[in-house]
Amino acid sequence: MNSTHISLQLCQLIFKNTESKAQIQDLYLNKILVNKASIWFYLIGCSISLILDTFLFVVFLYKNQLRQSPGDIFLGSFVFEIIMAIQWYIIAVSSYEDKPLANNSLECQFTAALTLISHLGQYFYILAFFYFLTRQVKTSFKAKNNIQWLIHLGVIILTLITCVIVFSLNLTGKNVDGKCSIVTSLLADYVITLGYTLTILIYISIGGYSIYYIKKNIPNQYKERAQKFLKFSIIYFLTYLILIFAAQLVELLASLSCTYQWNMNLNAMYDTAAFFDIMILILLPIIRVNDPYTKRILLKMFGYGQKQKQIIEENELELSKHNSSVDQDLSLLTSGLSQIRQSELIINREKSQTDDNPFVSVLQNKKRGQIMCKMIAGLQIDQYSKYNSLEIEIINQKSDNIYEERKIYKFINDQIITTMPYNLCQDFVSLVEDFPQIKVVSYTPIIFHAIMNREKEKLNIYESLDINNNFEKITNASKNEGGKSGQFFFYSQDNQLIIKTVTQQELKIILTMLKNYFQYILSNPNTLIAKIYGVYTFEQENQKNINIIVMRNIAQTSNTFRIYDLKGSSYDREVAKKDTNLQKVVLKDLDFLNIEKYLYISSEDASFIAENAIKDSNFFKSQGLIDYSLIVFKILNEQNANLIPKKKANIYMCDDIRYRYHIGIIDYLQEYNVQKQFEKYTKKIIKLNQNLDTSSQDPKIYANRFQQFIRRITKIE
Repeated sequence: MNSTHISLQLCQLIFKNTESKAQIQDLYLNKILVNKASIWFYLIGCSISLILDTFLFVVFLYKNQLRQSPGDIFLGSFVFEIIMAIQWYIIAVSSYEDKPLANNSLECQFTAALTLISHLGQYFYILAFFYFLTRQVKTSFKAKNNIQWLIHLGVIILTLITCVIVFSLNLTGKNVDGKCSIVTSLLADYVITLGYTLTILIYISIGGYSIYYIKKNIPNQYKERAQKFLKFSIIYFLTYLILIFAAQLVELLASLSCTYQWNMNLNAMYDTAAFFDIMILILLPIIRVNDPYTKRILLKMFGYGQKQKQIIEENELELSKHNSSVDQDLSLLTSGLSQIRQSELIINREKSQTDDNPFVSVLQNKKRGQIMCKMIAGLQIDQYSKYNSLEIEIINQKSDNIYEERKIYKFINDQIITTMPYNLCQDFVSLVEDFPQIKVVSYTPIIFHAIMNREKEKLNIYESLDINNNFEKITNASKNEGGKSGQFFFYSQDNQLIIKTVTQQELKIILTMLKNYFQYILSNPNTLIAKIYGVYTFEQENQKNINIIVMRNIAQTSNTFRIYDLKGSSYDREVAKKDTNLQKVVLKDLDFLNIEKYLYISSEDASFIAENAIKDSNFFKSQGLIDYSLIVFKILNEQNANLIPKKKANIYMCDDIRYRYHIGIIDYLQEYNVQKQFEKYTKKIIKLNQNLDTSSQDPKIYANRFQQFIRRITKIE
């Protein structure tokens, strides 16, 4: 039998033949070619796709801005689409040269593997794109919300697992359409039908919900830009849905027709499926570059944005000349027109700045700013309620145990405005105008109020959290990436307080040890522990709950020369390199020993620090806590530094009068759990060193090591 194309008669020979399976493969499957129309679809379409995807892949690699999420997801999609185009090209060339791939050949199995990997990778990356959009907005208050590596790892793992399952079921090989992929068989038909149905339903669920969620959470002032992004997302969603559904449906019908001998034109059906496959390869990259942010960056790369930039600069110059020519005795009308024009320029600048980031990042920052405003308003309401009656819903969950008491506030935007004893700035009102109701849970308010009362000479929490004074910092902090742990930090406008997000596990630790913590703080007024002034949970619609603590800021100044985070460990505790700007990084234990060696303070202060740090670490040991640090801020002294009262913070004057230290203990909400034990032993195995001095240790070992280090740097033996 010569090489041939698929037909119902050939299907009948394959599935009704009584000869052995091996003989059937030799006689029929090994001779099947891809249809001529499909060959040309693949040759032409794959050539276009390879050029397009390869070009975009190189451009995305070259331009860092394009890899900003979700650009990195697009980059991963390009890789799998290049693989897809290559494997189809191989099949088309072999059929064009009348050299069909043999069913059991290594080349056929390799091509089948490429087919599976490329299709699955493309599918999972498109799902990842829509998942990423929703997650970024939902978790907008998580500081380090960068999960790129997890997304890529997830796509790879899901792709490989699915491939292993398909190969383990022996579902790959030469198919009746001449391609090497999932074979036509009764078992394969069931698997394919179930698989196609699930993939379509999952795609509709994730993609559809993502578009709905983004649309629902767009702030009013971003409607115009949002429409462009939503249009792109909907086109991207529908194009893949329609084409993949059509391709899979036609291939499934063709496979069923072959299995059950339905009277259908198989050649036309497989040609139609090939056309849809090629359309996916060509259209999706084109749609991706029409993402408003991606398109803007590409246009700027190739010079198409220069003309617009020149027009803006000319307008600014014209406006500058116009303003400089305005005499002081101009009428109020002319002056007003000038101010209006200047306001338009500011708005355009702001729009330009938002255009310089992916829309999902802009939306995330906006949501974060809204949440921060609501949070600070909630904190102020909590403080205000201690002395005043409020016209908002307050639920007191009393308990015989004051350590289990809760106070819950429920309020909406108008109630914030009417409750505050001062007029809120218009920027704040505009920011939260379309924000839903929020619920604030204040944990053990009596306990934390007692702690704050002991500090009332040093700070005024209500003034520190004044919304109007903090608004600029809120705006800047909404773009902040937070700390290494992924938690979010906000410093009050007077640098007296830190608002820090905590995990559910850390919240549990606080509430579990609260009684012992409170009693320790009360009985040890000289403790170096950065005190917690309040613990809260903020609940809101369509957002994950946010747990925060309000803490005392050890530094309380922006005039920082160096920062040291000291745990007493030696492994991986060095940051400074030859070209490191020491003022821009948080230095660690070995850096301190290399640069400072000791705390150059009076013997009285050294004894004070050592005594209280050792006492504090013994308390943490009793609570099973580790990972706490002695934070040392080396501060450049102002001219009137000698007038700074020591009671205002843990301030210690250096022997060198140009500097002073602000010292305290932070990051003490970590238990020695299974994760930390695993981390310790994993590092020892990797380094092949059983005695490796890792940061994670048993609480007793951690405390002893910490105390030895404190004695060393204070020269107290």
